[in-house]
Amino acid sequence: MNYDVLCQLLIIGDSRVGKTSLLTRYTTGNFKEEYIATIGIDYYIKNETINNKKIMIKLWDTVGQERYRALTQNFFKNAEGVIVVYDITNVDSFDNLKFWINSIKQNMEDKKIIIPVIIIGNKVDMEDMREISNANAENFAKENNYKYFETSAKTGEGIDKAIRELVNQILNDSNKNLDDQKQVRKNSIILNDKKKEKKKKKKFC
Repeated sequence: MNYDVLCQLLIIGDSRVGKTSLLTRYTTGNFKEEYIATIGIDYYIKNETINNKKIMIKLWDTVGQERYRALTQNFFKNAEGVIVVYDITNVDSFDNLKFWINSIKQNMEDKKIIIPVIIIGNKVDMEDMREISNANAENFAKENNYKYFETSAKTGEGIDKAIRELVNQILNDSNKNLDDQKQVRKNSIILNDKKKEKKKKKKFC
């Protein structure tokens, strides 16, 4: 498929929060009950039409285990947006959001850029086992200036909305950067014209 824009997203979070299941549900519509740990780095592709643009969304699936976290950090350099996932039935995975967000901030400082980030609370189909309230998660996301979504890889609830929101943020940032570049070029042209005008005045004095 031909596309107008390629969006590369990175999904991070602890093991067993459902990162791979989310991406499988989003890209294929399928869900598997059994847990299979991601080995190294994997990726998924989904083609979407958003704001009349053909978008190829490439989603990098990462490992959550401690010993592989340095490998995950290597993939920040090409990411245009990040999805941080925790499990609403596992308080430890919520507490560890601080580590993942610090990793994002550190890598963004190294790149000297800011990219869109969203937080996802997964497994809302297991509401009776919830350990983190929606309100607490919302407040945490707001404190870090991120949008928060709740999803279920099992039912598909909320996944499309969350990812499309992140892609929209990326597209809006891209348009803003283009506008900024146009303004810089415009200012440069005006400045050059003024310099030329000054030279002309000196020449005829």
